[in-house]
Amino acid sequence: MDLDVVRYVIRRRLEGGLLPQGRMMKVKDTSGGGQMCDACGANITEDQSAMVGATLEGGRRTRHFHALCFRIWDNERHLLLLDRRSV
Repeated sequence: MDLDVVRYVIRRRLEGGLLPQGRMMKVKDTSGGGQMCDACGANITEDQSAMVGATLEGGRRTRHFHALCFRIWDNERHLLLLDRRSV
């Protein structure tokens, strides 16, 4: 998937409340097991690295991300917070 598209999708999901804006707690790096990436919507296959954790938002629901999607999500949520502070 195109990284610009992934970044756009993640930004829209953050702004729409579909992804948490708070940091993740107890994040672990593991191999994928076919679960869906909360950021991009694609399955995380066994040969891909996954980041799994929970946030205080959304009832501490466990979130699954591709490792790259996790890094993009983390960066975009920080940028979104900075954008809101500058207004």
